[in-house]
Amino acid sequence: MRRLLQTVLVCIFTGILSACLTPAPSARVQSAGGPDMATARSEAYHGPKAAIAVADFEDKTVGSQQYRPAYGRGMADMLVTSLFNTNRFIVLEREKLQAVIHEQDMGTTGRFRQDTVAPIGELEGAQLLVIAAVTGFDPGTAGTSASARQRGGLLGLGSDTVLGSLSGGYRQAHLALDLRIVDTATGRILAATSVEGKAHSFDLGTSMLGTRAAGELSTFARTPMEQAMRRAIDAAVDFVANQTPPHFYRH
Repeated sequence: MRRLLQTVLVCIFTGILSACLTPAPSARVQSAGGPDMATARSEAYHGPKAAIAVADFEDKTVGSQQYRPAYGRGMADMLVTSLFNTNRFIVLEREKLQAVIHEQDMGTTGRFRQDTVAPIGELEGAQLLVIAAVTGFDPGTAGTSASARQRGGLLGLGSDTVLGSLSGGYRQAHLALDLRIVDTATGRILAATSVEGKAHSFDLGTSMLGTRAAGELSTFARTPMEQAMRRAIDAAVDFVANQTPPHFYRH
């Protein structure tokens, strides 16, 4: 009974009862088709793969004070990892490619055993390039917070009864990406879309996410923005997997 009364007071004193009914965090992709990756990933895939690379994320947030280029690099890494984990793509390194080239060049100095050095001239080219631009970036600082402490007389409880206290807030985050899949042989855009990730939470003293964001994105770890990012990246992977023409799956 006391727990029920505390729940009622939470909604009354914070004034965010309507927020309690807010739909679950969501991600949206425009102009995509076919099965989603959640279904596809549930089945083991052993078929041919497409060779793909991910370009640096471009900043098109129109001077947003909250966005930093480092966030784009972190999200590009997330997309690379997610594409690799589908097992449908040969994902080629591009961000650290100079480090790979340097390692090959070191093998020509004569300081290494020749049967162990990486050969030159065998780097692979990507048939597909994913180009992304960040068009919306809102970590979600808007919200409300309140505290409630009620003592005595309410609903017939004794005057010394403490119903409890609440401090918390409602936060919402939003990320928008423009995506293009480009044929590197012709430069043609094969598919394009807009992806949005949204998330919200009540911060009642416990973290929303158990998985920490890595690297440059660690500032958003365990926040709605981390979840919005992950949902947008998952939606982007769905789009790339569904919109890649079948003839690219040949490796």
